[in-house]
Parts: sequence; structure tokens; C-alpha cells
Amino acid sequence: MKLQVPYETAEDRGVFLELEVDEKNFAGSFIPREQTPLPSIAKAVAEAVENPVGSKKLSELLVGAKKVTIITENQFRQAPVREVLPVLIEKAKNAGAQVTIVIGCGKVPALSAEEIEEKLGHDIVESGIEVYCNDVSKPENYVFKGITSAGTPVWIHRKVAEADVILTVGTTQATLWGYGGSGMIIPAVSSNETIEINHIMSLAPDCVPGNNNCRMQLDKYEAARLAGVTMGINMIVNNRFEVTYVNAGDFVTAHKEAVKVYDQVYRFKADAFKNNKADIVITGSSAPTDHLFFHTGWAIVNCLPILKPGGTVIFTSPCPGYGSWPGFALMDLVKDFMPPTPENNEKALKAFYTHSRELWAGCIWYKIYNAMLHADYYIVTRPENLEMARDFGFVVYDNLEKAYKDALAKHGASARVAFVPYGRYSVLEV
Repeated sequence: MKLQVPYETAEDRGVFLELEVDEKNFAGSFIPREQTPLPSIAKAVAEAVENPVGSKKLSELLVGAKKVTIITENQFRQAPVREVLPVLIEKAKNAGAQVTIVIGCGKVPALSAEEIEEKLGHDIVESGIEVYCNDVSKPENYVFKGITSAGTPVWIHRKVAEADVILTVGTTQATLWGYGGSGMIIPAVSSNETIEINHIMSLAPDCVPGNNNCRMQLDKYEAARLAGVTMGINMIVNNRFEVTYVNAGDFVTAHKEAVKVYDQVYRFKADAFKNNKADIVITGSSAPTDHLFFHTGWAIVNCLPILKPGGTVIFTSPCPGYGSWPGFALMDLVKDFMPPTPENNEKALKAFYTHSRELWAGCIWYKIYNAMLHADYYIVTRPENLEMARDFGFVVYDNLEKAYKDALAKHGASARVAFVPYGRYSVLEV
């Protein structure tokens, strides 16, 4: 049979690499039946905030408010906030409140003026509304709100702390730690110390894709409570950049409801692989999963549950780079601990616990590294990425058929092959 493996970028959509797999090798596929897009995002948001999950209506929450802060994601998350902001701003201003926007960068560098306009929209930028980026290099910008039950001290951006009403707009999607959208306080608008202490929990064995109850996730929820988030707005964006679902309400309750909806589409029962796992899993990357392997590479971790120890994931991702960042930017952090061995793994862990390596990036690259302790990864990418990726210790190709041929040579002619086209979006349950 012929597989169509996604190989997209935001600028080059609808691109697939074809691969022929003998039917005797093919063990199954996990292809989501994605929901249709909402006809109007603005209308859906306007309805959601007045029909909330577990909270008062936004119109009620705004009564008497003087300062409203809206927290958005950074440029690497896909909720189309530029279509949401006008709805929220109009409601806040009609209530007599002043509006501030804080872009939740976490520890990622602040956006440029051009990136801010792309994220928020020209009209918002020109409106005179104050816009801030979270910047952990400025500790004076944070206000202490308390300590979570897990021991995380919570410092949040002062423009969030000063608000009477705090609104968040986030993307609900499977992540390496649970589900996106929960991190609109940590890491989005928190201090360096708060982010690092929370992110150490990413090393816990239960901190895996699809586990919404891991300690790291629960800590984020608790931080949102400490921060006093008034309403969370959650969106699901499919693999074609289309918004298929919106809800709003109590930050924790509404997010959990969005996770349930997400799981109906992207969570798969993979019982057939529980006792007979695949030798090879083939997965790809779609346009919304971004420009860097640092973000697209999450897909290979999501495939682990159906892969046997010592198996091979073949991952197709063009990784064109972002701005001045090449396609494998930040993955140089892995280099000192390659090849992935138990001894080098201990060195990586000690680097985190002694703070010679930061967890804001480690919670991503270490997940990929840790997965490589259990399986091989053959990455199919653009030719310009090969030298850098190989220098960091990765096995890379610019040809899918060659990668598959090498995997078959390793596992034999009877190798079991599974197909997970949208790996980063998928949660595989065995």
C-alpha cells in the first residue's frame, strides 16, 4: 500500500511524501477524523464567553472591572488570537475597563515588532493598547502570588497581577507533558524561577503525552488559581490550521472540557499493539506544528507507546527554520550527552539538577533524548539541515525511501509497520 506522509510547513501546505509499504508488513494506522472548521471564530468566541463552562458570563465578570489583562500565546502556538482579541476588547471597553495584552513568551525571547503585529493583528497594534512580552531577564516585572502544593513559588508578570479581570486565550493540544493550554500562567507569564521549578517536574515518569493528571500539569492549574485567572478561552486548531472548537469558562474546568473534545478526535485505543508492538512507526509533521525540529520533533515521542524497545521511528519534517534560527536550532543542547546511553543520561539529569542546563528547553529536548534511549529515530528533513543534525548526533536523511530501506534492513523483511501521520497531535493508548 502507498502511504501519504505529511511533510508540511506553514508556508508550504498540502505536501506529502509517498512511501510504498508491503501489505504483509502493515500493522495498522491512526488517522484522525478531524472536525470541520467553525464558520466564524469571532462569533464562536462571543457565544462561548456568554455561555461559559463552570463560571459566570464574561459580561457579569466585567461588571466594575477597571483593568483587564488578556494573556495570549507566543508565535509558536496556533490559536488565532488576532480574530479573538477584537471580541474581548470590545466587551472590556464597553464595561469601562482599560485593556492590556501580555504575550506569554515564557522563556522564549520577546517577539519583534513585526512578530507582534503578525500575532495580534495590525489594528490591535495601532489601537494604543499596551502590549507586553513576558521577559524573564527583568525580575523587577514580577509579583509574588504564593507557593503551590508542589512547592513551586509563583511569580507572575505585574501587568497580570494588577488586573481585576484576567483572560487567557490558548490552544488545546497534546504536548510532551499533558495538554497545551494549561500553561497560560506557567510558563507563559511567569518568572525564571517559577518556570524552572515547575519544569523540573517534566522529568517525572508520568509526565507524558496525554496524561492530564501528571504533577507538572496539576501544578500549572494550581498556579492559575493562585494568579486569579478569571476566564480561560480554549481553542482546538486542526492540522489544516482551522479552528474546530472553542469554549470558555473557569480556567481549569473549561480546559479539561476542551481536552475531552480533543481526545475524541486525536486519542486512539491501540490495544492491538499492547502485546505485539511495531518494529517501525512512520510519522510526519503538519503545517501547524511549526518551523523547528525543537517543536515538530515532539511527534516521535508520541509514537513510543506502540513501538517495541529497540524499534525505529521514521519522522518526516522539513524544518525550514524560523527567522535567523536554522531548522535544528536549540538541539545543540543534546550534543554533550550523545550518544544516548544510560551513562550519558545520568550526565544529562545531573546537568538539570545542578542548574548547568535549564529546564525551559530541557523539557523538550530531554523528552526526545530520553525516547532515544529506547528506540532509534530516522529523521527525514531538508538537505540544508543534514550537516547540523548529524553534528548533534541525529540520524538524518533527505530521502524517505532510503530511511525506510535502512529500517527494514535493521528489523528484517517481516517487520511490523505502523503509520501515525500526525504524530504530534496523536495520543496512543495501549
